[in-house]
Formats: sequence, structure tokens, C-alpha cells
Amino acid sequence: MRERQKTSERARRMLALVAHLTRDRTIPLDSLATMLGASVAEVAADLELLSVCGTDPYDPLCLVPVYVENGAAHVWADLPALDRRVRLTAAEARALAAALQSAGYAADDALVVRLLSATSDVDPADLERTVRSATAPIAEIYSALALAIQNREAIRLRYQSSGRDQAVERVIEPLALLNERGTWYVEAYCRRACALRTFRADRIQQADPIGETFPARTFTPAGAALPIDGLPVARVRLASGEEVPEREWPGVRAIFADETGTLVEVPYAGTEWIARQVTSYLGRAEVLEPPEVRSAVAALAAGEA
Repeated sequence: MRERQKTSERARRMLALVAHLTRDRTIPLDSLATMLGASVAEVAADLELLSVCGTDPYDPLCLVPVYVENGAAHVWADLPALDRRVRLTAAEARALAAALQSAGYAADDALVVRLLSATSDVDPADLERTVRSATAPIAEIYSALALAIQNREAIRLRYQSSGRDQAVERVIEPLALLNERGTWYVEAYCRRACALRTFRADRIQQADPIGETFPARTFTPAGAALPIDGLPVARVRLASGEEVPEREWPGVRAIFADETGTLVEVPYAGTEWIARQVTSYLGRAEVLEPPEVRSAVAALAAGEA
């Protein structure tokens, strides 16, 4: 544990050092050490490591232009790649979308616009939907839901389901808030469906208490740890580049992989949970069998669940 902490501390120091490495600058090592709360020897070692870091193709012109001499750091050129276009993987796009959601950035913010252009193996349309939905103003929605859960108070939602042109109204009894893969969900008893349902918070346009309380309900949160022995198993194909989600899908087992993707087997205790897991991949995961899980995924994607 101490070694891991030491490594993370060094990474933070090196990131802080980069901000001071501007062209044609000479900086005494003791000054840097004081700013960073480190020893001169640690700062010197960090700078030496930075001097062999850079960008593809990693030739001398693409390395961090710094060297240590006579107790000072000398920077003779601009740092590489700072003006290059950012490229994102699918996982990075989802993580950034979650961060934007939490920070409350507007959809037309300059940072959001720039992120939308930073695509590599992410389909631009999928990335735009992900980031745009993540920038919805859900702070008030989240607060209303959390307070309603605490007070066991029913809520009237305006909910925009995927694939539907107009939002619909539902009265729910909210039971729990969950975060999976950077997206917030509320588990609730839906009075319209007369059953437990899961709703994505970023698709809720409005959430208003109706002044009615509801009795406590006993339920198992989706994704809760359960014994996997004897559970039914679904076969799911993950798109190429997606890692096997061992942490999010307890008991998952990869059985085949090639250039088109990975076939996995997933134990599940209920179709609602696995349907939500699959739909969170935004089309990069497909259920092959059994039919009941395929139907649950289709219903959730269509906003019927």
C-alpha cells in the first residue's frame, strides 16, 4: 500500500511540474521543491523521468524539453502535443460524460463542444448522445429524488424514454439511487406499470413531489451481490475493444474472443439488472440468448421497462 501511495504521489508531482515547464525558462530545483513539498532529489528525479516522456513517435523532438544542471531545471522549447487534437476511447468518453454530468456543464459550453470533436474508436453520434445527455441539468432532479427517498414521498416524473418523441408522465415511489458506469439511475415502484422499474436520471425532465407518502417496500437493488451458483446464464457479445466487465458483472466468464469482439457468459438473478447493464454499453453489447433477456433489453431500450 505504501508503494502504491508513493507512486501516486510522484505522479501528482510530475503533473504539477509540467505546469511550470515553459519555453526558455530556468527554474532552481529548491524553488520547485518548496512549491511541491518535496525534496530537491525527488524533484530532480521527477524531471529526469519527464525528460524521456513524450508523444508518438518519441523522437528527441517529441520529448519533454527539460534537463537538470547546476541545481536548476532548464526548459529550451515548448512541450510537445499540447496543441494536438485529443483522442478518446469509448471508456474515456463515458468517464468524461459522467464528470460533465456531475459538474453541471451546459451543452453549449466550449469544453463540451471540444470533447464532441475528440473521437477515435468512438462513433461520433454515440459520443454526442452520451455527452449531450450527461450535460442535462439533473442536480435538482437528483436532489428531489434523494429527498423523496428519505421521506418516502411519491414523485411525478416527466420521463423521456429512448426512442420516443415525447416525454410521458409517471408517478413513482422512489426506493434507491444507483450509479453504474457513470450514469445515475433511480429504482422505484412505478404506479403506471404496477411493478418495480429503473429510470435513468438524465432522462428525467421534471420530478415533483405529489404530497403522498408510501409504505416501506422490501426489494433487492439491481446488481446486488447474490450467490451465482444455480443462476440462469445469458450469452452476451461485447464489441471489439470492450474489456470484460468483471467488476460490474459478477461471475462473468469470457468464452471466446476474436477481432470482432468477445463472447461472455453472465449469471443473472433478474432480467431488469442484466438488461440495464447491456443497454449502458450504448449498442456495444448484444444479448444472444436467452430470449427473455433479449426482450428485456429491447423493452428497456424502447423505454417500455
